Amino acid sequence: MGMTFKSGDKVQMTGKFLRSTGQYTGKDAHGKWLVVAVQGSMVLVNESAVTDYYTADEMKADPSLQYRRINASNLERVRS
Repeated sequence: MGMTFKSGDKVQMTGKFLRSTGQYTGKDAHGKWLVVAVQGSMVLVNESAVTDYYTADEMKADPSLQYRRINASNLERVRS
């Protein structure tokens, strides 16, 4: 089982994931986020998600849709 996260943790993508996707540069390779919430295996971080796919009613019904979701297995905690 992978690492567990909680709201307020500082995280970044794992080196293993970045290498497997060829992301050596850019915002994901150097990004660090704060965990906003955890929903199952998905970690919501303090970065806005693309919300073009949702209606205003869907956004109102589920405000968590505004946050980017990253699979927990692709994240690691950042030491403060």
